[in-house]
Amino acid sequence: MTTPATPTDTKPAPSAPNHEETIRQAWARYGSLIYVTCGIVALGILAKGGWEYLNTQKEIGIQNEFAQCVTMDAFRSFAANHPGHPLTGAAEVTIADNAYQAGRFADAITAYTSAVSDLPAGPVKSRAKLGLAMSLHLAGKAADAEASLKQLLNDTTLLNQIRCEAGFHLASIASTAGRNADVQKYAEQVMQIDATSPFAERAFALRNASNQVVGLPGAVAVPAKP
Repeated sequence: MTTPATPTDTKPAPSAPNHEETIRQAWARYGSLIYVTCGIVALGILAKGGWEYLNTQKEIGIQNEFAQCVTMDAFRSFAANHPGHPLTGAAEVTIADNAYQAGRFADAITAYTSAVSDLPAGPVKSRAKLGLAMSLHLAGKAADAEASLKQLLNDTTLLNQIRCEAGFHLASIASTAGRNADVQKYAEQVMQIDATSPFAERAFALRNASNQVVGLPGAVAVPAKP
C-alpha cells in the first residue's frame, strides 16, 4: 500500500513591502509626531525671524531718534533713554564737548567718563579719552590727567593722531611746570611717532623753547611739513 503523499502548502510567502509602502506605514504610525516636530521647528524659525525683525526696527528707531537730537537737552534725554547703546556714547561726547567749551570741566569729566564706558573701541572712544584727560587737567587733577595722557601716548593700537596730540599735551604741561627734561622726552617721542603731524611741529617748538631756557644746544628750526 502506498503512503499518500503529504500535501504541500501552496500558500505563497508574503512579499516584503516596497519602499512606498514602508514610508506609508511609517507616516501612518508617526505622522502626528512629524507634524508636531515640524510645527516646533517652524515656530522656532518664525520666532527667530520675528525677534530679528523687531530688533532691526528698534535699532532703526534709535538711530532716527539720535538723528533728531539738536539740543543738549535732547542729547541728555537720548542718553537717559538708551543706556549702554553706542549712540548714547556719541551723545555723551557731544554733551561733554559742550561742557568743555563752556568751561564746566566737572560736567565734562562726568560726560566723557560715561562716553568711554558706552563707546566701542575706535577713534571716537580714543577722542573721548583724550577729552577726559584734558578735562581732568583743567579741573586741577594733574596726576590723573598725566596718567591718562601717558596711557594714550604709549598705546600703539591707537591712531597716530591721537598719540601725537596726547604727547604734545604732555610736553605742554611739562613746559608750563618747568620740567624741561620731560619736554624733551615727550617732544622726541611725538617726532618718532609721526614727524609730519602738526602736533609734532608744536611739540618740537616747545622743545626748542625749553632748550633756550636752560641754555642747551640743539635749538633748531621746526621741520616744515612736506
